[in-house]
Amino acid sequence: MTGTAPSRAKPRIIMVSGKGGVGKTTVAAATAVALAARGCKTIVMSFDLAHSLADSFNMSDELFSTARGQAVKVRDNLDFQEIDVQEEMQRNWGDVYKYIAYLLMGGGLDGIVAEEAAIMPGMEDIIALLHINQYAREGTYDVIVVDCPPTSESLRFVSIIGSIDWYVRKRLKIDRRVASVLRPIAKKFGGESMMLPEDGYFAALQSLFEKLEGVETMLHDPTITSLRLVTVPDQMVVRETQRAYMYFNLYGIAIDTVVVNRMLPKGDGYFSHWVERQTAMIETVHSYFDPVPIAIIPFQRSEVVGVERLEEFGIQLYGDADPAEVRVSTAPFGFAKISDNEHRLSVQLRFAPKDKVEISRDNEDLFIRIGTFKRVILLPRALVAMQTSGAKMNGDALEITFRKDAHS
Repeated sequence: MTGTAPSRAKPRIIMVSGKGGVGKTTVAAATAVALAARGCKTIVMSFDLAHSLADSFNMSDELFSTARGQAVKVRDNLDFQEIDVQEEMQRNWGDVYKYIAYLLMGGGLDGIVAEEAAIMPGMEDIIALLHINQYAREGTYDVIVVDCPPTSESLRFVSIIGSIDWYVRKRLKIDRRVASVLRPIAKKFGGESMMLPEDGYFAALQSLFEKLEGVETMLHDPTITSLRLVTVPDQMVVRETQRAYMYFNLYGIAIDTVVVNRMLPKGDGYFSHWVERQTAMIETVHSYFDPVPIAIIPFQRSEVVGVERLEEFGIQLYGDADPAEVRVSTAPFGFAKISDNEHRLSVQLRFAPKDKVEISRDNEDLFIRIGTFKRVILLPRALVAMQTSGAKMNGDALEITFRKDAHS
């Protein structure tokens, strides 16, 4: 199907995530192909270090990509991009990259090893966010499809903005001032071993953080950004999908589709028992995730590689529907004013055990922790002077109440 892309003030952002090996790259690539066929200028990008987008499109016989992190044209209206962290670091993070490598060499690592080790976890997430924000500001694409890494790394991707915001608010200015005071003292006494960063390091950090301004607002707007969870009808994988659903909601990401991939066809052969188990699991998936739309994709007769096969897969996935359609428009996270003296924060946390939810607060920072994941929420100014007066689970929602002190 071909058509004309709708006009958008901001690009539509569709993230695809799930447990490794369930077919999320295929879903992401097929989504991008289907969008391009409708006339939407689309890019599908991957920041998973184990890139496989190029393999999915079958663009080259080369074992490793030669694009060096740049966008590559697949066909009209369709590009793909595999983030090259080392290239990006050297291109845009010069002072930061050099300082981290310098620290590691000071710790005894060989220069080449230190350069490799300077690529710290989370940098690929920040680089991907920088690209998304740049494309959004420049209006380069109508739709950005993000082929996310496996679930835990995807959660780091959506949570890292909060960590950056906390550092900018709490530490950046202090660290910069301390370093400016200690540098001349260290040099006077020959204290090179202190390895204090030059001011260019902090200036580079400040510049990078400024380039991320606005991206969190886009990610938390369900009319712009949504996430599609890919799973298979196996108990262990569905359990992980439940946890992923809960954690993505915690970080404010709206999930608008659950894709159940590799459903075996009915028959009396060797796999008949598997078919029975999968059929029962589909019923379970509906009971868990309804009313979120659920797409059931059959086990494919052949490998889904190349644009033609991706087109066929996209038809099975979307039919005549628009892949860019906003299917869930309600944010999983939001503040509401109950009265002049009372406000409420509501966070959708389906599947969250009540006894595993921990809440704490430090002035304007509210902390919500579930299991091994924690979100830091910067409270609006109107709520900072209020007391946290209570929290409860109301159905699938965690509700936290803030009230003015009666004596204030």
